[in-house]
Amino acid sequence: MRPLLDGDEDPTTVLVAREIEAISVVDIVDWANRHAAAPAYAEDTNYQRLVRSNPRNVADINEAESRLKALITQCFPDFNIKSKDAEERARTVFLRRIRAYLDGELQPFQVCRMLTPIADAYGFPHWLHDFYEACDWIDERTTREHASHLRDGIEQILVENGVSHTQESE
Repeated sequence: MRPLLDGDEDPTTVLVAREIEAISVVDIVDWANRHAAAPAYAEDTNYQRLVRSNPRNVADINEAESRLKALITQCFPDFNIKSKDAEERARTVFLRRIRAYLDGELQPFQVCRMLTPIADAYGFPHWLHDFYEACDWIDERTTREHASHLRDGIEQILVENGVSHTQESE
């Protein structure tokens, strides 16, 4: 499975992805190990700790999210997770994640667990369209074979957001 984050994202996008449960704390460390930092935060202590984190070290993994948040607090003090900018980042990550589902990289629950954090942060933004209904009856045990309605719903969400299955969202 290819990672959702390619390393080019800035730290605020990574935090948004984590907040909407599109990525795990291990993904934060993986991102940091591939990311080339901008000069504005390259020397930040929290960023340096993230970069030096070992994805197989439990202590490093357990600290990854708090280090990312500390980095953002220090270097991006005006960033607000509930802002329109953050919502647009969430939309971009969400669309990338649901395309990964169509590519067979995720199980239904891995996609649907984003619904509650997105709704908590941004209400039910228009770009979710019928995601709530598509995720109805999806739980940890639901297989892809039993979630054809989710695939149909995701395809419709992509169409309504003007994104093809293979296109990278803007």
